[in-house]
Amino acid sequence: MQLDGLNDQLMALAAFRYCLGRRSYIVGACQEWLRDTWEQFEPNTKSVMVRDTIEALMDNDAGHSCDSRDWLKFAQSRMEQLTPDQQTWVRQQVSYKNKPFPW
Repeated sequence: MQLDGLNDQLMALAAFRYCLGRRSYIVGACQEWLRDTWEQFEPNTKSVMVRDTIEALMDNDAGHSCDSRDWLKFAQSRMEQLTPDQQTWVRQQVSYKNKPFPW
């Protein structure tokens, strides 16, 4: 499958947001799919996914503890892959929460 164009990026983001915080089999399936398709996402889509994951972790809204651990690993590994400018953007976007960063 190839993710081409804005609509594909938006649909991927919508599917990811649906899965984030769920407490079912879909979490693992989503994380596997994200790993397999990560390079097809636009830089902005990647940044938003990392930001949304970090926000969910900060709010303790990332699912069961086993799912939260996996989302934490996802956020950490994907944050490292962002450019320094993207990492700064993510940190600025979650700073309003005045909560500790998840790692």
